[in-house]
Amino acid sequence: MDKRDNWVETWGMSHAALSLMSFLSGRRTLRLVLHSAISGERVRIRLCNRYSGSAVAVSRAIIAPCDKNGAIGDRESIRPITFGGREGLALPPGETAVSDETVFAVPAGAYICLTLYIEKGRLRSGNYINSARLLCARGDRCGELAIHHRKRPRDYCIALAGKLLGMTLHSPIPLFQAVELLNGDGASSIECFGDSLTQQGFWSNIFEEKIREIYPGRYSVINKAIGGNRVLRDTSKRFPLRGFFGVKALERVRDDILAFEGISHVIFCIGTNDYLQPGTIAGRRSERASAQEIAAGTETLAAMIRAHGVTLIGLNYVPIGLSSDATAEKNALRVQLNEWFEKCSVFDFSFDVSGAFASAEDPDLPVAAYVGKDKTHPNGEGGRAFAETIDCGIFAQMKTI
Repeated sequence: MDKRDNWVETWGMSHAALSLMSFLSGRRTLRLVLHSAISGERVRIRLCNRYSGSAVAVSRAIIAPCDKNGAIGDRESIRPITFGGREGLALPPGETAVSDETVFAVPAGAYICLTLYIEKGRLRSGNYINSARLLCARGDRCGELAIHHRKRPRDYCIALAGKLLGMTLHSPIPLFQAVELLNGDGASSIECFGDSLTQQGFWSNIFEEKIREIYPGRYSVINKAIGGNRVLRDTSKRFPLRGFFGVKALERVRDDILAFEGISHVIFCIGTNDYLQPGTIAGRRSERASAQEIAAGTETLAAMIRAHGVTLIGLNYVPIGLSSDATAEKNALRVQLNEWFEKCSVFDFSFDVSGAFASAEDPDLPVAAYVGKDKTHPNGEGGRAFAETIDCGIFAQMKTI
């Protein structure tokens, strides 16, 4: 292997419990459609069953070039994916698996699809994310060039729940964890480590588009965010959808960041839920944390990431004053954290998204046009303002992995 050859994620996501939106039966085909920002000569995949109570049996896995809709051009381009030399695998509950390497050439900018036939098992581990497209069909359709996506009744429930809550809830992606390419061009990944502000994709997708345009083939941008996630605490035990918000960032960083090669930068955008959730349906008042505790947890987490040899980029805390969960006490914590953020030295680079997001009339309120119906999360316009605070010039210096 050449010294420049390196395994780099071209796509990946964090895992939490899918809860009510799980896939409750097998005998279905899943096809994940990706738009690769980087090139590679070999591929390996990671599957995750971390939040399931039962084994999942995958009887077949293939990868192939495709168009943006997931249609494969010809059968000769299809390559089998094996696990320990075998065509399929049984993935126990709580476990992850890495496939064998497969010779598979991917040019930067190409569409590829990864297709699995799930023979049996409930798919309870995954994420709600729109950085890839998932096609789902009944039966074994692995060998079919095109798959007609069939929505589940639960998908309509997700859309309805999103409208009622005023939130953006993407359709879930189960089981898949990462697709890695063996890259010989010095490419690396930029990992966005965060909560729902990042998970929903409004700023991270725009940021990815900018990176693709400015640095073609050099970076992949990976959304490693979980809605509701906190730095210091797991999901509250009283939360009806326990596990939905994932384990605390201090723990999940080991699986989501430290377990991977090829990472050159991590964008840190997490901590809002540590002061916003207490006193809500998701968190008891007794789970309140001081600004000092949240800052200390952030420093510990930042040290773990920087010890992995990456450049750490920090984004501060946006105004929450329009949120139904906001209080004067919570906003005071946010202000204290932003004051700490401005003076701390735990980040290699930091950017003031709070200033870009704040109303000119009241810095404790976001610009009304920047948030969605829930008055908390950025919409498309807010996502663009969020993304534009990050100076993409800092990525011009290629970091040696």
